[in-house]
This record gives sequence, structure tokens and C-alpha cells, in this order.
Amino acid sequence: MCGRYDISDSAAQMALLFNLGLTGDTLPAGEIAPTAAGAVVALGADGTRKAVVMRWGLEPGWMREPPSRPIFNARSETVEDKPMFRTAFAKRRALAPASAFYEWQGEPGAKTRYRFTRPDGSPMVFAGLWEKRKLDSGELKLTYTILTCAANGDVADYHDRMPVILGPDQWDVWLNAESPLPVIKDMLQPAPDGYLEAAKG
Repeated sequence: MCGRYDISDSAAQMALLFNLGLTGDTLPAGEIAPTAAGAVVALGADGTRKAVVMRWGLEPGWMREPPSRPIFNARSETVEDKPMFRTAFAKRRALAPASAFYEWQGEPGAKTRYRFTRPDGSPMVFAGLWEKRKLDSGELKLTYTILTCAANGDVADYHDRMPVILGPDQWDVWLNAESPLPVIKDMLQPAPDGYLEAAKG
């Protein structure tokens, strides 16, 4: 699972990574926890990539009230079928950039945190879904979740799940709502062994 991650890239770095138009917007950076604001990339109405600030914890538009606990992960094996995720999976996919994600080992009260990063320090991009929900005030609340899959060899000693990580050649296909779902589902695989390294922290 992915219950905590961080993003150290500035807005300008993210703009370059995703080929976005440079803006003066301030995007969340640092450690991101469920219910906090995070920066994700989605397609705008004009079909171009946009960096958008959303709350981490999916809230579909049909929900009258937010879930009792934040829905910050979605299992890739069932995401196409579960009512919580299936519309977003078909129509509203997103990319969540990250510098690292975290897992914990040990007994409650004495757990050790492990930080997973790319060996070369380059960023990762998680597969995500996003939703919008209209509040009673009329405001639109934008939220997202991160997809998970079975752990690869780098993560398996720490947890049995890991985020789905997408490569640059997959980003446009993932974001495009017209992409065939069988193609999208084929992307929901663990990263190859050796893609990540773990360190205490």
C-alpha cells in the first residue's frame, strides 16, 4: 500500500517533467499524508496536461458525505468493478509525481520507517484516479487516490503491496479517457525488480 509519500520537485521542475506550461502557481511539496493536498497531473478540457492541487482521498461525486476514512489507495485488481472507483478508472485518470514513498516495519510504538526511492534519485510517477464532488456550498471538491499492485522484489520484504509506477511512455495513454481499458489494465503491474531501493528514514 502507499500511505505516505513525498514530492520534492518545485512547480518549475514539475512543469518540465510533464511538459506543462510554466506558471507561477504554488504546488504542494514535501511529505504528503492522506487528506492532505497533493499535486497531480490530469488532462484539462482542452486535452492538455494540467497540474492540479487535489485532496488525497477519493470522494466520488455521487457521495452525499465524505467516506468515514480517506480512500487513499485503490487495488488495481478490482478497480474496474468497484463502484467507488470504476467511473474514475474509465474516465478520470491522473498521475501523481513522487520523490519517495514509505513503509513501516516492527511492532506498534517501535516501528521503523523505510523510504523507497529510485537508485539514481529520479522522480517516480504513480497511477492515480481523480474525482470531483459538489459541496452544499456549490464549491467543487477535487480528490484523488493512488493505485496499488502486488509488491515487487524490492518492496516484498516490507509490504505485500506497492504503488503502480508508470514510465514516461505510458503517461499519455494513461491520461487519455479514450484509451482502451484492456491497454490501461495491462499497465497495472509491479515495477521491475531493481527499480527501487530502500533506506531507513
